[in-house]
Amino acid sequence: MTLTAADVDGLPHVPLSTFKANPARYLATGAAITTHGRVSAAFLPVVDDAAHETEPTLQTTKAQLRLLSRLVDRKAVADERRRLSVSRDADAVPDPR
Repeated sequence: MTLTAADVDGLPHVPLSTFKANPARYLATGAAITTHGRVSAAFLPVVDDAAHETEPTLQTTKAQLRLLSRLVDRKAVADERRRLSVSRDADAVPDPR
């Protein structure tokens, strides 16, 4: 990404020492970092595109889980539970001697 002079001028000009003391203050706005009054760097906020996607609500997630539970074969679930309990019981620690 290339910044133009107008882009840098639009950022708040902040001395390096001020920026280093509290960089979180400029997370949303960005900052043009100055050293002895001259711009030496530009700090730009990064926009997370994933944050703008619609996150599934709790109700949507519950509805999806209900639908999935209806699609599962009950015999397959019982068999899987039986296999899991056998493997769990096989890991039981014997009585101490």
